[in-house]
Amino acid sequence: MRKAKVLIDRDFTIGHTDPRLFGAFIEHLGRCVYGGIYEPGHPSADERGFRKDVLALVKELGPTLVRYPGGNFVSGYNWEDGVGPLETRPARLDLAWFST
Repeated sequence: MRKAKVLIDRDFTIGHTDPRLFGAFIEHLGRCVYGGIYEPGHPSADERGFRKDVLALVKELGPTLVRYPGGNFVSGYNWEDGVGPLETRPARLDLAWFST
C-alpha cells in the first residue's frame, strides 16, 4: 500500500478570497421563515412583519449576502410568485417538501 504525506502551511497564500463568497441562505425548514424571521404580530416585528430581534442577531453574524429562497426550496420556486400585493400572490405546493 502506498502512503501519502501532506504538509499544510497555513501562512502560505495563493491568492485573495473575496469575503462576499461567505454568505448564507434561508430555507423553509421548521420555523426558520414563518415564526422565525417573519412573524407579523410578534412584539418585536417591524411594520412589514420581520422580527427585529432575529435580524439583529443575523447582523451580528455579518453575512455578506443572504440568499432566499435557498437550498432545495428553490427548485420549485418562481420569483414572480413573490411579487405584488401579498393577498394576490399564489400559494403553490412545493413538490420537494409537500408543503404550501
